[in-house]
Amino acid sequence: MEREKLEFFKLDEIDRKVLVWLISHVPQKSLLAWIDYIAEEYKLHKSISINTELLLQEIEEEELN
Repeated sequence: MEREKLEFFKLDEIDRKVLVWLISHVPQKSLLAWIDYIAEEYKLHKSISINTELLLQEIEEEELN
């Protein structure tokens, strides 16, 4: 059974769509900056903690499949 993508699904639907779009349309550096930004926003405004390293791992695993 494939491991669930927990960090990815902490994002709301729009942010998940933005993340998927960013993966294929912006340089890696911009993607990393957006992930750091959105994680901080979720922490401050929604009290949701997103582990950016795990989120990146999930993205990389999905790209390999």
